[in-house]
Amino acid sequence: MDSSQGDNVELMGDEEEDLGDDELGISFLQDIIELEHSFGYDCKRLFNLVMVDDDTLIFVSGNFLHYFSISRREVTFRETVFGCGIGFITKNERPEFVNLFTVGENGPRPTIFIYEYPSHDVRIKLTGAAKSCFTAGSYNASGELFASQAGYPDFIITIWRWERAEVVLRAKSFQSNILFVHFSEYNPILLCSSGLSHIKFWKMANTFTGLKLKGDLGRFGKTDFSDIHAMYMLPDENVISGCDWGNMLLWEAGLIKFEVCRKGRKPCHLKPITRITMKNGEVTTVGMDGYVRVWYWETVDLADPPEDDLFVEIDPIYEFKISDVEIRAMQKIKPFEEMDFGYYAQDGNGGIWFCDINTYDVPRPPRQLYSCVGGRVLAAQMSPVSPHMLALSESGKIFVYDFEAQRLLLEKQFPGNGVDILWMDTQISGLGTELVAGFEDGILRHLFLDLSNPAKASVHLVKAFKAHTAPITRLTINRSSTLLLSGSADKSMFIYALSNGSSELVQLRPLGFVEFKAVPNCFYWHHEEPSVVLIGCKSGEIYEYNIRTNVTEEETYLSYNITDPARLRSTRFVSVKSRIRRQLRRVQIKKRKEKKRERKMREIDKLKKANPGLQIDMESALADSEPDEEEEPLHIPTIPNRILWLRYTERNTIWASMAGYDAGYVYELEFDAPEPTTCTLITDADDIEIHSYYIVDEYILFGMMNGTLRINRLNAENFSDLADYRNYPMHDALEGIIPCIISSYDGQRLVSVGYDGNVFLYKWNGPKVVRNSLRKSLPAMPSIGSVADILDPETPSLEQEKINAELKRQQEAAEAHDRDVLAKIGALQSVYFEIVRRNDELPPGLRFPDKDLLLDPRITQQIRDELQAELDDVREDLAYDLEFAQVGHSKLYNHFLKRLDHVPFTITPLCANVEPVSTFRLETLGEEFQQIKRDIEERIKKEHDMRLTEVIAYEEKEDSITGPPPETFFFGRDPKSITPRFSRKMMRLLHRYRNRQLYEVRRIFDWDKLERQKPDPNRNHPDDDAKIAEAQKNLGDYKLKINADYEPKSTETLTAKYIEIVECRERYFDMLNEFNQRVIALRDQKKELMEFIQTRRERLERIHEYLPEVNRIQLKKTNEIDMEMEYPELNLIEHFTPGCGVNVDDILYLENTAEETIRLRNPQHTLDNVSLYEMAALDNPELQEVTKFKALQISKLSSTLPPAEMMEYIQSLPAASDLAYYELDEEGNSPMMQEMRHRWLRLLTVEQVHIIAQVDEQIRLFDLQMEKIHVDRFHTKLESEFLTSFMISLNQELYILRDSEEIESQLLQNAKHAMGTRNELQVVINTTNRQLEELRKNIEKINEQISGLQVTFSNTIKGHKFYDFLRRIFKKKWRPPKRVHGDDEESSSSSSSSSSSEDEGADAQSVDSLDMTTIRLDENTCPIGLDRVLYEWSFTMRSDRHALERTLLESHRDVERKRREIAEMQTKMKYHEEVYQREKNTLLEFRRNRQHEINKVQVNTILRMDQLQHFYEGHDYRDVSQAILFDADMLVDLRRRAEKLHEETLATRRWHRINFVHLRRMNRDIKFMRFEITRLEEEIKQAQMKRFGLIINLDELEEEVLRRYVFELESTAEEEMAALEKEVQERKIELSRCEEQLVQETQNNTEKLNIQTVLLEQKNVLDSLLDVQERNYAKWANPQVLNLSYDIEKLIGIENALLQQIECLEREICTLRLKAKPLQINELLPSQPQAVINELTPMEPETELCPAILNVEAYMLPPMPDDFIMDRVHTIVQKSFNQFFGRHTTAENVRKFAQRSSLYLCQAAYSFQGKYTDRIAECITEHLETIVPKKYFIHISAEELRKLFNEVVAVFDYERSDVNTEELISGIFEHAKDSLCARGICEIVNRTQFIVMHMFKELAEVLPLEEFQSEETLRIIVDVLEREPMADPRAINVEELVSSTLKHAQENLLDNITAMPLRQVGNNIQKALLKRRQYKSPNCQSPLSVRIASKKPTANTGLPF
Repeated sequence: MDSSQGDNVELMGDEEEDLGDDELGISFLQDIIELEHSFGYDCKRLFNLVMVDDDTLIFVSGNFLHYFSISRREVTFRETVFGCGIGFITKNERPEFVNLFTVGENGPRPTIFIYEYPSHDVRIKLTGAAKSCFTAGSYNASGELFASQAGYPDFIITIWRWERAEVVLRAKSFQSNILFVHFSEYNPILLCSSGLSHIKFWKMANTFTGLKLKGDLGRFGKTDFSDIHAMYMLPDENVISGCDWGNMLLWEAGLIKFEVCRKGRKPCHLKPITRITMKNGEVTTVGMDGYVRVWYWETVDLADPPEDDLFVEIDPIYEFKISDVEIRAMQKIKPFEEMDFGYYAQDGNGGIWFCDINTYDVPRPPRQLYSCVGGRVLAAQMSPVSPHMLALSESGKIFVYDFEAQRLLLEKQFPGNGVDILWMDTQISGLGTELVAGFEDGILRHLFLDLSNPAKASVHLVKAFKAHTAPITRLTINRSSTLLLSGSADKSMFIYALSNGSSELVQLRPLGFVEFKAVPNCFYWHHEEPSVVLIGCKSGEIYEYNIRTNVTEEETYLSYNITDPARLRSTRFVSVKSRIRRQLRRVQIKKRKEKKRERKMREIDKLKKANPGLQIDMESALADSEPDEEEEPLHIPTIPNRILWLRYTERNTIWASMAGYDAGYVYELEFDAPEPTTCTLITDADDIEIHSYYIVDEYILFGMMNGTLRINRLNAENFSDLADYRNYPMHDALEGIIPCIISSYDGQRLVSVGYDGNVFLYKWNGPKVVRNSLRKSLPAMPSIGSVADILDPETPSLEQEKINAELKRQQEAAEAHDRDVLAKIGALQSVYFEIVRRNDELPPGLRFPDKDLLLDPRITQQIRDELQAELDDVREDLAYDLEFAQVGHSKLYNHFLKRLDHVPFTITPLCANVEPVSTFRLETLGEEFQQIKRDIEERIKKEHDMRLTEVIAYEEKEDSITGPPPETFFFGRDPKSITPRFSRKMMRLLHRYRNRQLYEVRRIFDWDKLERQKPDPNRNHPDDDAKIAEAQKNLGDYKLKINADYEPKSTETLTAKYIEIVECRERYFDMLNEFNQRVIALRDQKKELMEFIQTRRERLERIHEYLPEVNRIQLKKTNEIDMEMEYPELNLIEHFTPGCGVNVDDILYLENTAEETIRLRNPQHTLDNVSLYEMAALDNPELQEVTKFKALQISKLSSTLPPAEMMEYIQSLPAASDLAYYELDEEGNSPMMQEMRHRWLRLLTVEQVHIIAQVDEQIRLFDLQMEKIHVDRFHTKLESEFLTSFMISLNQELYILRDSEEIESQLLQNAKHAMGTRNELQVVINTTNRQLEELRKNIEKINEQISGLQVTFSNTIKGHKFYDFLRRIFKKKWRPPKRVHGDDEESSSSSSSSSSSEDEGADAQSVDSLDMTTIRLDENTCPIGLDRVLYEWSFTMRSDRHALERTLLESHRDVERKRREIAEMQTKMKYHEEVYQREKNTLLEFRRNRQHEINKVQVNTILRMDQLQHFYEGHDYRDVSQAILFDADMLVDLRRRAEKLHEETLATRRWHRINFVHLRRMNRDIKFMRFEITRLEEEIKQAQMKRFGLIINLDELEEEVLRRYVFELESTAEEEMAALEKEVQERKIELSRCEEQLVQETQNNTEKLNIQTVLLEQKNVLDSLLDVQERNYAKWANPQVLNLSYDIEKLIGIENALLQQIECLEREICTLRLKAKPLQINELLPSQPQAVINELTPMEPETELCPAILNVEAYMLPPMPDDFIMDRVHTIVQKSFNQFFGRHTTAENVRKFAQRSSLYLCQAAYSFQGKYTDRIAECITEHLETIVPKKYFIHISAEELRKLFNEVVAVFDYERSDVNTEELISGIFEHAKDSLCARGICEIVNRTQFIVMHMFKELAEVLPLEEFQSEETLRIIVDVLEREPMADPRAINVEELVSSTLKHAQENLLDNITAMPLRQVGNNIQKALLKRRQYKSPNCQSPLSVRIASKKPTANTGLPF
């Protein structure tokens, strides 16, 4: 139980010291406290119940295992091994392991113990499965495997074969806690884990690397994330799991298949499910709501919910209620008996229950076996007079125990959650059993505990107070028991006065409350002043308040607020922990450095003792080279931490314990100090909060956050000294915060409670503090009557009651005032109504309007505001409905109307019996359709690039006309500068010459081109062959798509199908749109017609007013326009406005009602806006007609006369010239009036007939159009239906193509890649063939040139007396130099001039043809009598012939090489062609299969009988299933093609006859032209003979004339001299270039001689080695025992020498590390001659040699570069190769070639030292050709190869030095001079010393030490200093220079700079400068030289390396 530890001191240096526990340092024994009993149970922990036998249950509580005896109802406990908490407890359910249980203990080394019961022996111990803690563990169904789950920080799941304690598998589970692990009962390789917001499914799978544990995380999808506490894996690998809201989730393949709930969407359980089992198809679930339900799972398996609502509703078949419990675990009593249904259940509310889950019989009622605190224990108190204690849980339940009898007496549940409780002391409560409890609802309850009869203990409510509006945080009573304080989250502290007057019970009188700026969290009373209290708050504030107790009722009449700022003192805690940590860290670093310094001092002392004369720079040796550590930034919490407790100290300061970041210290604060004055470190408790403390005499007990009870012994001299302590781990380390520690009345026992639900009782063996004596009997509850408790949490507080009472009083006064005001208003209202009545009695003209009777406009405004407010309320109430309707309207419009082209409508006929015509419902194509078309265009471009190109493009070489031969007669000068001076005659000659030259060149070119274009008479034209093959293959042979050999076209792609669908959709839209437009136009026409009919009808009605009734004719009845059918879009116009368009002002004065206002504002919609009234003009025809009607008295006629009668009647009237015509009769009628009357009526009658006829004709035409468009609609409907069907078929084909597109694209890509490879290779072959053809042409030309040379030579020397001699010179053959392999290789060389002749024997016997002697003439000497010019000309001709022969030989070699390349490429071409055909056939087969699937798509078509043709006998034509649907256009094309072929045949025959006749005519013309050419040539010859006397060439003649003319034109003396001088200058330049070339060649020859010398030396060595090997071959063939004694002795000597060197190097390293002077070791050691070992010298013959020793290849290999250089060279080479031939091969080949070539180029760069000559280029080229194939290497030119090699060499040069050392040193020197100038001339005396010192400091920083010491750097420094006149080497002080540079290096942390190299460099610079300046030796010696000379000279001052 004790785990006390000492201080751990960590030193971050080379050594660390760990101080262990020092038991002698602790002043009290470990058994000062002993655990006596445990009353708790961590029942909130999941699965914390294990049954080990029939009478024993084990559960975990704190750091103890509790054993509950079911029969005795007793609890015993056992401490854990480590005392750091328990992660889980479980057992193996197999019968053979029934006596075992498993415990997973947490701690620094978490371990799983498998115990035997009841012996508690450890059977197996499993370690290494977690870093800190465990969370779960489980066995599989067979009991062989065990799974353990680790918690933070590793979260590792481990599968054990536990009997052998070996790990099978392990993996990372999740990043949060895992609560449950479950193995499948049906598949042993499956398991799953779950926890916080996750579930994971595991599978143990065999892979090629072994057994693996694979996990898949479950995805919740649309379901909310949930914590999963239980799950069960079904036989089909599906998993059932619970969730937070109580439903079951069915998982399939890592996804939620559906969610199971009860019917009506009720959850399966009201709380999470903690257990799921399955048996016989029934699933049993156990929930935290106390229910156990059984479900018939087959109903769930057969369910098929919709995808958008994945819920399955099912009711349980059985249901069991286990009281009001929270079931967190269940343990079957008899797990191996199927008919036993008894279980033990873990109640999360506190306890263990027995329950019976019997589905066959009536179950037994559940009963509680054990009861305890459920959840966190917040407070506890012990009786001051009796052995009783009580505990308050967070749920508000009080538990009363008799701790001596160790039993529970009483449980009492209160309505609110508990916070704090106090047991009043006997100082105020004489009864000793009164309590005060505070709750979260802000209620304070005064309780009485009746323990007079322990068997019937009870708790009675004395009084309840509601003083706070927020939860109570803490209660406290002062030391004199006169005041009770309650702190609350409402930032107040309420004060009660305690008194025990006449009543036996304590009286609580509310005094008032004090307000703070923070929430009180803890209290502490002053030791001396009983009314002064210290308050600690949750945000770090500390208040001290002096409570005023003499508060009267008058002061609290209106409010209980008695806050007095004058009585308040405050301060606030400031975090200083980060500063403390920084200071501690500094102290640690300082201690570590001091120890390091002490260790160095010991080493120096030891070194001085070993070397007495050693000089050591102590400052440098003891200097700390370790850089200063970077300190962490100070951290101040953004949210202040709360104060857990505080108290006064002896120094009148405040001790405070903080939470959060500031935990781990006890801080001492003062009110006047801005921050803590003293901080006491709690050892071993950094970052651990101290939640409670209790002082017992000289001991203080701390309750820690990690569940540890810490006992400290106070130091009497220093109360802050807490170093004397012990730790007792009791409660759970993770959840076991100890909020309270108390002692019993006699001080012999202590109690600690924790948030883990545990209540531990201890026996205190230290000093006792007795509070009271024991009372043998306790009083009963006094009689006080019934007391009402406060049950409603919304009950007003005491302050609110005061406020409510005051508000009620104010309200009553206001109501009385209102009643008085209303009475006065009533009287005034009566007067007003009387005025209104009198106004109404006045006549209307004298009445005042209602607006004038308004008394005050404010009344109207108030009414307006009220109405407006009511209207706004109505609109606000209807806002949701309005928005709902708008959203619904928008959705309906978008779904039904938005995409329509127009609203469908129907047109009815006017009169005819025709069916109405409706438009088609048509959707617009829209922007999406246009986007689809644009996408299709993009796809077409991509597919065009992806098509296979069968034809390989042959690169035709364009023929070009060569220019005319050069004009030699201009003597190499620019013709443009000479021709301006030509005469006209010579210009004509020049133009004629040039035109003839161009004509000849053009003629030759045309003849060559014509010859090439001449067709082969034995072959057809390629175009004809292609057309014939195409016709034979396709003409008349139509491939059926159902045939097996059908080749789908490459154009039959997904894009083509898209195009087809788009075109079909457009055709469908255009067709229906065209018809709809016609119907719309018809509707517009009907509208115009109806308007016309209406005007005609109105006119007819006007006519009928004038005509008699008998003569009136009515129009036909026509159908009116049905607005609903013909104009349905008018119904879609919205007419509403917000508020129906009614405002408050419209109804304010009651002039119109709201309905009338709405009706007036509603617009009247008509077909169109037509004005109903027109302005009548004075000349209105209607007025004239009315006037005529009245004037002529038409009404007197009953009818009009017929036309014949009317004519007779008019003729019977008098003539117009007769006066009787105008006379009136008796009735007042005259003949004129009668005639006018009849004529006018006749006009009206005719107009009536015309109107009727016109209207009838228009109606007939319209109805005729209706009939026609009705028929068209039928056909359009038919075509549209077939188009729709066709689009369905197209879409089916589209789906097939879309599904196969990806595969086809891949196959097409493969075929295209193979085709591209083949085409590229074919292009290379074609190019090579062209090159081969050009080479052949060049060979022919060279042969012609050689023949020409031979003919010219023969013609020249023919008949010469030295003919044979000259012929022998000319005929001597050129032979290539041969490579001779032998000892005389260096002397074997040949050239063209020294080669042997064609036949050595014949040449030896050849003599001069005219000299009969046998003397053979020497070729090297010109014979006497032979012209010297002819002699030299023979050699020139021979040289020309040799050059041509060499060129010819090279051309033949190129031809052979090209042939070999073509053969190789043809072999590859064959392979690539096979690959291409294979990929092509695969693609074709795939397309055929796809076409087979497409053929299954049904297509509808309509055929007429005349479209059917039968090819067999019979009359049954109904079966057309085997018919072929053939396009008629194809048949027509075939017939037309046959006719066309016949016509072409006849035309061809006609052309043949014509061409035959033309051929005969051409042959005759050719004969005539040949004759004419011969005749003309003869005439030309005769003319030349007649003119010139010989046959001449006109070109040569003209050239000679022009040459002479140009020469005469340009030949002046001055010009000739200038030309000669210019030529001389050019020759000099050429001579200097040749001399430079000679020098370069000489150097190259010297290098080659050096290389040859080295090779000869190597050859001699190899020859000697070969001789030795040959001599010793017999011995090697018969090996004998080797005598290796000599070799061993030699190796021993080498080893001794190396050991001495190692010892010297170690000494020097030690010296350099201490920064001391070098040891003069050579003076102590005797000089030893260095052994010279020559490994290459051959040994004596009789000595045997090992063959491995003679492996000289290792010595000859060049040094290899490092990996960094190789990588850079490889990058450069690969980049170049990609550029050269990356297009001709794959990237993998390029990488391989580059890798090999990089290795060789690196070796070449090392071997040739970066030089690049022609010979080296040939060598590199030959080797690279062995690495890179020739077909790729030909793409690299010589210049590119030189550039590549230079780049490789540049890499090595770059690696030698990253900077230009010369530029760097020059810059540093200039900077040093600038610094010297800035310092001033007078300030610096020794300028040379200053400059050199400045240069040394900067060079030490910039250059590496090796480069700083190099000779090149030394030379550059000396050169720079030499160029400076003021630099005097005699002024350089080397020692001062070294010391200054070393100091600078130490200041800049340059540890690699030492004194020896600096001194050496300084001396060398001084010597070199003295040598160059040649100073005389000084007369007097400087002090420095004297001091140097005084030293003892030593021969060797360095170490023997």
